[in-house]
Amino acid sequence: MTQASSTDPEENLRLQGLQLPSVESPAFNYEPFSIHNGVIYLAGHLAKEHGDIRERGRVGIEVSEQEAGRQMTLCAQLVLARIKQHLGGLEPIQQILHMHAYVACNHEYENISLLADHASHVFITAFGDAGRHPRSVLGMTRLPQNAPVMIDVRVGLAS
Repeated sequence: MTQASSTDPEENLRLQGLQLPSVESPAFNYEPFSIHNGVIYLAGHLAKEHGDIRERGRVGIEVSEQEAGRQMTLCAQLVLARIKQHLGGLEPIQQILHMHAYVACNHEYENISLLADHASHVFITAFGDAGRHPRSVLGMTRLPQNAPVMIDVRVGLAS
């Protein structure tokens, strides 16, 4: 069992040198999330910084594994920042229910689960056992906007 250091998820992140970035409105015609029956369904989040993705392409070809891991961490931080923006804080989160992690790569690249661990680490750091989640990790030939990584998440809210 993993216990978060504090009951404040943002403090737990700060203790690990992580912070929530600012979020922007989607560039295309969709909603970034919806809430139904106490579950937040988040759209795919790319690692955008100031409206752009720092490095684009396939992991292990155009983008290093280290950079892809950094971007995967940022994707999870952006998910939490999006939730905070809407709910006013992260305290209403009861459980991370599921994560899909996508990695743009060729068929020979084998470390997609290792990259997904970067996003999972953010959720576990913030929420302890409530941040542990099942996940699906998929290697893709290309992601939107030629991003190297993307995640989408389902989050359970306290009633």
